[in-house]
Amino acid sequence: MTPEEVTYLAVLLCSIPVGFVFKGRGPRWRQWGGAALGAGLTLVTCGPHALHSLLTTLGTWLLLRLLPRRCGGAALAWTFGYLLFFRTAGVWGLPQPPPYANALQLLLTLKMVSLASDVQELREAGQKEVAPEETEELIGCLQHCPGLAEILCYSYCYLGLLTGPFYRFSTHRDWVRGPVPAACWRRVLARVRWAPALGALGEAAGRLFPLGGVREPGFGSRPLAFRLFYMAPVFFAFRMRFYVGWLCAEAACLAAAFGAYPAHARPRPGRGPTHPCPRPRRGEEPPPELWDYETIRTIDPAGTERCRRFREGLRTWNMTVQWWLAHYVHRHTPRWPPALRSAWTMLVSAYWHGLHPGYYLSFLSVPLWLAAEAAAEAALGGRLGPRGWALAGGPHWFLKMRAFDYLCMGFVLLEAGATLRYWASVYFCLHLLPLLILILAALAGPGPGGGRKEGGRTAAPPAPRRRRRRGGGPPTARKVGTPPGSAAGGRGGLRGGRRGGGFFKGGGRSDPPPQTAPRPPKTAPKLPEMASTPPSQSLTP
Repeated sequence: MTPEEVTYLAVLLCSIPVGFVFKGRGPRWRQWGGAALGAGLTLVTCGPHALHSLLTTLGTWLLLRLLPRRCGGAALAWTFGYLLFFRTAGVWGLPQPPPYANALQLLLTLKMVSLASDVQELREAGQKEVAPEETEELIGCLQHCPGLAEILCYSYCYLGLLTGPFYRFSTHRDWVRGPVPAACWRRVLARVRWAPALGALGEAAGRLFPLGGVREPGFGSRPLAFRLFYMAPVFFAFRMRFYVGWLCAEAACLAAAFGAYPAHARPRPGRGPTHPCPRPRRGEEPPPELWDYETIRTIDPAGTERCRRFREGLRTWNMTVQWWLAHYVHRHTPRWPPALRSAWTMLVSAYWHGLHPGYYLSFLSVPLWLAAEAAAEAALGGRLGPRGWALAGGPHWFLKMRAFDYLCMGFVLLEAGATLRYWASVYFCLHLLPLLILILAALAGPGPGGGRKEGGRTAAPPAPRRRRRRGGGPPTARKVGTPPGSAAGGRGGLRGGRRGGGFFKGGGRSDPPPQTAPRPPKTAPKLPEMASTPPSQSLTP
């Protein structure tokens, strides 16, 4: 392990017992104490380079005040532009920031863009300010533009400060205001029970097959089978390190009850609640086993290792950042073809990670595999029965894992020359293979079913829910001033965050919508149900 990895691990392990302390304290302790601890950690690890994060936060706060209707795009330009300045500090005669400052800046960029976009959508929806006593009854949605003190506490909260997970401002606010479930060591231990074994396996793989072996002059003269095999243990060691870090980061959040919502709120990684739910009152909280922590779930090791499809592998890796990319980048791209939209999302992800050419070589190869997988499933749809798909699962999983092994080499080697030399040593085989799949799928044409079959039936996308009023009438438009998560909240409520993250309704204090007689629709066709998560997300460690 490198000294930086030891520091990250020590910070995460110390955060777990600290979380139990903050869980038992009041809102002010959680807000100001969590921010003070995070600010101290920032100063210790980053030193004077912590000024970069402070400038980023203050700049975003000014944009919220000066450009209220355009703060989302302005914050995206500001934070991503500052990333370029931050990474080229040596060009401007400034000292190069340490790795800890880079990690802090990456996560802070996600937080500031998320906050500004949610504030902009709130203002576009015409949301009015609500009284403080009414705000106390609402969870999971943004009710007003936060002040500078709230933004600073959100930015420097010690949870997820250097390693993630990413979370929205509303998630932090709900943790501060509570209530929070009772302490439960079992959840924490269950989340990290495999971390020691995964760390030991990753360390062993890293020592037996060091990354430096690829850079040795004689590596290209080794047998082709060895060169092809070498990328597998390299990627294995890479993902084991991330598994350990992310599992410990999730355990720290569990210890503090951060990101805890009632299970019937159906929270999702990064996004938070997706189903209307009142705030639990003091003394009426659900039992600990009925709280859900999916909001802060970053990794699903079992899903990543066992899933068959390339796209599913992407979705189970760094899940909170995946949601950020899907919601704030992919959803706002022009109506391009799917391959171009995926390429644009991957380009943004590569830039967010850094300026090393290896990032761009790896990420911009992902759309090729996504297109090849979709084309193969469309061509084989209807031609393979349930037994055929079951038999094809093994080869499909093998190709998925080898594709990730191959693309990971650019991510770990970083330099364009080293990455291209390794890919050339294996004859760019896993670039040529998806191209061959695309050609064969085009020649074969779509199968009778036109898509992938599951259980003998063509898999169909879920259908969007119809927005209905509380009284059972037809879908209606939301009135100005109605909280986005209320029953009359229209698009901001059940559509899942298009209006400032309004997913929750009030706990009984908000007035019910007027019960006017609705005009019956001419026809009442059944609408297909929309998935709550956009279909394409990116690989983001």
